[in-house]
Amino acid sequence: MALTKQMCDLKTISEYLNVSVPYIRKLVRAKMIPYYKFGNRLKFDIKEINEWIESHRQEERKSILLF
Repeated sequence: MALTKQMCDLKTISEYLNVSVPYIRKLVRAKMIPYYKFGNRLKFDIKEINEWIESHRQEERKSILLF
């Protein structure tokens, strides 16, 4: 059984998530985002990133009317 993962580099994942590279580095340092490290290179599995996004999804708030 072959191990196949769609891996992305730091720049690609920052573009995918529409956030800056320094912000992704901050998430990595805090171990808040799934990543792999090969030597000094960071890699991200797209499937794991999508699962991570879903697990951090915030429910929509219902409007509160104040009278």
